[in-house]
Amino acid sequence: MSSIDQDSVRRQWDKERSHFVELLDLKLESVEKGRAVMRMPYRSQISNGTGAVHGGAIVSLCDTVFYVALASIYGRDQDTTTVSLQCNFLAPAVGPHDLVAEATVLRAGRRICYGEVIVRSGEKVVAHSTLNYLNTYPNEKPAKK
Repeated sequence: MSSIDQDSVRRQWDKERSHFVELLDLKLESVEKGRAVMRMPYRSQISNGTGAVHGGAIVSLCDTVFYVALASIYGRDQDTTTVSLQCNFLAPAVGPHDLVAEATVLRAGRRICYGEVIVRSGEKVVAHSTLNYLNTYPNEKPAKK
């Protein structure tokens, strides 16, 4: 198994990340085959009325870091889509701690992929997510008329 060049992957991530990911300021920390770690800095702009990080921001973090973990197996050119994502919020994610999400692919099938994400704020686990993704292939797309 070849190792992944962390610096190269992070540079590529920073260069190609989407506007939404940029808005949340998600930072890729590490990636290896079937695993990825991402950080979302705590800021008041992503908090709810109680000062905790908004659940939607946490779910977006989970979805994004899991995609990166999948891409470490299939490559970035593999078309994939989220089929289901369940996120259990276990504790409020309050500042000043950043959120750190660790994604693990537990099953990487030809079509269906399954895994989990654990989100921490400091030493505290604040969320646990399970995800199903579906790999799609060009021959499955409807023909253009």
